[in-house]
Amino acid sequence: MELSSIRPIDIQRVVKSTMVDSSERQRRAYFLIKRVLREAVVNDLIEKNPADYIRPPKKVRKDVSCFQIEHLEQLFDDDSPQCRMFQFELWTGLRRGELLALTWTNIHIPEKYLTVCQTLVRTSEGDIIVHTTKSRRDRVVPLHDKAVALLNQIRLLDGSECGFLFHNADGSPLKLRQYNRIYCHYYAKQREKYPDLPYYTPHNLRHSYATYLLQSGADIETLRALLGHVDISTTQRYVHSNLNQMYNATDNLKFGNL
Repeated sequence: MELSSIRPIDIQRVVKSTMVDSSERQRRAYFLIKRVLREAVVNDLIEKNPADYIRPPKKVRKDVSCFQIEHLEQLFDDDSPQCRMFQFELWTGLRRGELLALTWTNIHIPEKYLTVCQTLVRTSEGDIIVHTTKSRRDRVVPLHDKAVALLNQIRLLDGSECGFLFHNADGSPLKLRQYNRIYCHYYAKQREKYPDLPYYTPHNLRHSYATYLLQSGADIETLRALLGHVDISTTQRYVHSNLNQMYNATDNLKFGNL
């Protein structure tokens, strides 16, 4: 269509055509069209942006999925560098980019904590380390004894305390796609031993960290700080998804002698 002939209803039809994919796909389509037409207005190709007259599709938050205990036991029934890397991700709740950007200078084993102050991101020029996090704030993550034990194993087997925790032979950090391939290969190997092991993405390790923290008694503000969320509403979805904890809470409800 000619730019000048595009009407709001035309944009609605395009956005609705993506309904078969997902609500997030609808939103991406809407905002992409709106941005393109905004550039057309800036460049005097059209007078008004027809997308301004349409409400964006609602953002639908999906329930958070996490590993069951038996699935975690099956997934980590191995003794390999890959297993230790994914276990460490589970015990710290780090995002993938934060995990791959982690260096030994960020680790404080005697004090049992690590600092998150950089992340690996994908750009048009390849993966690079940026000295900030997704939330634009550094944060401190206390280390569970299991995480400390994993760090000691990694340090012993790696033979070095400088550079990245998880790296290539030349010392460079693992790439994001490389990490994904490692996970898929590792999962496939474990699936051969446990055919009923369901597939979850690596990000579900972070979801599991958050969900089990809540079940262990962590409050929502503590969880927000540990995960590095800026907006508390992002953390709230773990509360909504934690049905077992809600059952336990209502089962233990008491009103004196009533």
